[in-house]
Amino acid sequence: MAKRQTLMARAITAEERGILEVFADSYGYAPFAERRSRILLASSEGKPPLQIAAELSVDDETVRRAIRDFNQRGTNALIEGSPKPHRTGDLFIPGGRERLLDILRRPPKSYGLSGDEWTLELIADAAFAEGLTKSRVSDETIRIAFIRLHIPWGHFKRIMRRENRKAPSPYRRMITLRR
Repeated sequence: MAKRQTLMARAITAEERGILEVFADSYGYAPFAERRSRILLASSEGKPPLQIAAELSVDDETVRRAIRDFNQRGTNALIEGSPKPHRTGDLFIPGGRERLLDILRRPPKSYGLSGDEWTLELIADAAFAEGLTKSRVSDETIRIAFIRLHIPWGHFKRIMRRENRKAPSPYRRMITLRR
């Protein structure tokens, strides 16, 4: 069985080393850049990702991701990017985003899904089943689609819960009959 090659940072230039050392000593001013700088400096000393992860109390995949990013982009890897999807329009069919509201007019069980209340994941499943998306999208993509429709998901969720409380139930009836 072949031994797996250890991932290491590429050769660091003097200029890059200076930038990394400045950020490594920033002490909380830029936490993302500080952590990545410490990872990269440790990797340049020849330490393997598992040892770096243990020393810095981070996940070993975080170490590997930082090294890969640095090997590709250099010191630009110290700039934190947004985890949000940048483009969601091309994930929906034309008019698909607007038809998301039609999905919410029926309960999840009518789409063959389990659960009584809609969640972003269930909406993503129903949107794919209805053909509104080209593939199964993430719950974050659905949340952003609601924002682009000017409907914050948290606000919508509160309205749905309020409506569910207003729905007739045998317990509500018993309470009103006792008065």
